[in-house]
Amino acid sequence: MEEIAAENVNLSWEIRVSEGRAGTDPEAPDWEVAELENGVVKKHEDIYDNLTYAEAQQIAGMWTKKKEDAGV
Repeated sequence: MEEIAAENVNLSWEIRVSEGRAGTDPEAPDWEVAELENGVVKKHEDIYDNLTYAEAQQIAGMWTKKKEDAGV
């Protein structure tokens, strides 16, 4: 398996419907935010679930801003 240097890792966050959930009600805790490294979830611990859509947007926005503030 090829190892990627830390400086080449592209972190992003994806808001998606949790497995087994409908995702039809933005107020229902059907949503999750997944941290992606180069487009792939590397650790299950990096998935924040049981969120409303607004909570998921807030978490994804917070982590994106933190990344931008760090200049990454």
